[in-house]
Amino acid sequence: MSAFKSQLGKGLKELRIHFCQTSPASNGLREFISKNYTAIKAANPQLPILIREASGAEARVFARFDKGVERKAILQNDSAHEIEKKLEQLIKSN
Repeated sequence: MSAFKSQLGKGLKELRIHFCQTSPASNGLREFISKNYTAIKAANPQLPILIREASGAEARVFARFDKGVERKAILQNDSAHEIEKKLEQLIKSN
């Protein structure tokens, strides 16, 4: 398990993931969630991770930090590996 998956709780209050359940542009995000969600949640049991599927939705993730600060990353057409790197950057950005 990467350090990213075990260090989500520091300052991070919520992770919201939006994607389309059928769009090819969301394939990488669907793959990332199916392969990594269980490990991330097991390492961060108190962290709310909200997954929203909606037809035509853009693949993106929102991270909410202390004091209501929010950051967003667009994940359209990214591979599961690229998504992990972007999430690491997003979480380190606070």
